[in-house]
Amino acid sequence: MHYTVSNGFGNPVNAQLQADEKTVLLTYSKNFVNGVTNQLTITGVSDLLGNSTSILQSFLFFQPLPIQYKEIIITEIFADPSPQVALPNAEFIELFNRSSNPVNLAELKFSDGSSISTIAYNIILPGEYRIITATANVSSFNSLGQTVAASNFPTLNNSGEALTLKTNTGQLIDSVNYNTDWYRDDDRLEGGWTLELMDPNNICGKETNWSASEDPAGGTPGKINSVNTNKPDLTGPRLLSAAIINPSELVLTFDETLEKSLSINSFSISPAALITSASFTSISLREIKLKLNESLAERQLYTITINSLFDCAGNAIQENYNHFTFALPEVGEMGDLVISEILFNPYPGSVDFVEIYNLSEKYVNLKNWSFANQNEDSIYNEKEITVSDLIIAPKTYLVFSSNTKAVINLYPGSIEGNFFQTTLPSMNDDEGSIVLLQESQEVIDALYYSDKFHNPLLKDDEGVSLERIAFLEPTQNPNNWRSANASVGFATPGYFNSNTRPDTNEESSVVIEPEIFSPNRPGQDFAQINFQFEQSGYVANVSIADQQGRVIKRLANNETLGYQGFYRWDGDRDDGSKARIGYYFVWFEIYALDGTVKTYRKRVVIGG
Repeated sequence: MHYTVSNGFGNPVNAQLQADEKTVLLTYSKNFVNGVTNQLTITGVSDLLGNSTSILQSFLFFQPLPIQYKEIIITEIFADPSPQVALPNAEFIELFNRSSNPVNLAELKFSDGSSISTIAYNIILPGEYRIITATANVSSFNSLGQTVAASNFPTLNNSGEALTLKTNTGQLIDSVNYNTDWYRDDDRLEGGWTLELMDPNNICGKETNWSASEDPAGGTPGKINSVNTNKPDLTGPRLLSAAIINPSELVLTFDETLEKSLSINSFSISPAALITSASFTSISLREIKLKLNESLAERQLYTITINSLFDCAGNAIQENYNHFTFALPEVGEMGDLVISEILFNPYPGSVDFVEIYNLSEKYVNLKNWSFANQNEDSIYNEKEITVSDLIIAPKTYLVFSSNTKAVINLYPGSIEGNFFQTTLPSMNDDEGSIVLLQESQEVIDALYYSDKFHNPLLKDDEGVSLERIAFLEPTQNPNNWRSANASVGFATPGYFNSNTRPDTNEESSVVIEPEIFSPNRPGQDFAQINFQFEQSGYVANVSIADQQGRVIKRLANNETLGYQGFYRWDGDRDDGSKARIGYYFVWFEIYALDGTVKTYRKRVVIGG
């Protein structure tokens, strides 16, 4: 009866004096709780001379148990304390014990990949939070919650990085690869606000489970998060991409963390390609590397299909996202890809765009390619398109813009799947340049544009794109560019240009297409004067004459020609006015250095 323990344990069932006569063994009828500190009160115990005293002594029963994955998790990150809101001007992370066991934090190490931090001795009980910060900053956070010092605490990148929590033996316990998109708030990502985990029990959520703190102080260190909610993972993973590392290796990327166990039987490729192994590429468990028994064939389209693959919450892969089409990429060269459409004078509040077209039969990877400006002396203002794999298939378009949603909303015919958001170099509203560069800095295509390329009858070219007419004609030929038609909304981003026409199959060396046109007829609002000769080097004079033989428009004056090409007439006169409805003639005269002269007279009609 001399000995009483708090927390309902009361008196022992037995108190036995040991042989040294200084030690008493107390036996209780139930077990002490692991990790819990109790108070022992001693009264009425006397020494041999009869002296007695009252003693109050705390004791902790702690039995270390193995720490399992996700039992201790990172629940709050303060990477950018400045400008201050109300929290101390110091970085921290918050840990939460979601297990049923106490854990000694000294068994864990925290790292940002470049440095490893050792956490001081501290027992964190189930359901408790701990603020982890540099030793020098502990006193700043003590009033906010239980704070534990970490030696060599890393400097957290404001823009994001991969953080890991591991045991002293290297076993991964938790990882967070955060970035500024997780804030979901442009103002709060500027500093002073923490990133908070929404649902500690959703261990697969990653970026969907994080948000900027909503607490007026800027964060909730040491206590339940302000954005805490029940946000269970009820949907299966989605396959986002399939990228070829080399002809016999493929990397699959998913939108969430997957179950650790893998089987090659979950994957099949058509046309048939035998898969020999499947493994994760990193601790994120979002990328799977597949090895094949033989190399993939060039210019062959493959489809991978996945079954019986689960996320870490046990949800099966979604049926609509369990397959992906891919092909072995080849190196893009000059002539493979061309600039096919540009918007350099957008509507107020909108942005420029550049569209390219893959003329070749290759699947070209645009990883590390760039757009840039160019003058007579150099290439400058280079902007990398992407550091990730981006494949453009044969005979397809791809549109680049700094704000794809803004472009798509303005031009309803846009094909959203053919857009890619990236930073473009500056494009002046009147004239300028745009250059497509391969990874090796080789110029693939270049255009020096001008607002004079637009239809002279166009009242305002704001928001009107320039479209390429013929892919096989030189990019820098001003006659190869035309204002997009009003009937398509003045731009065709991501699909067939409104001014593109099929190449003529006529045998004649000079062909007018269409022979009858009208500036008011969408799709047939100009005449294209196609030519093809047996040799290059001819010099040409090309003009438009009325029925009385009077020249009203000169299209070419002593211009040297290639083997083939075209001129364009918009139905205008040399003075800029519109020609009247009626019959006209194209006078096409060519001559060679040897004195040979050929003349072609073709009819063209402006209709109503």
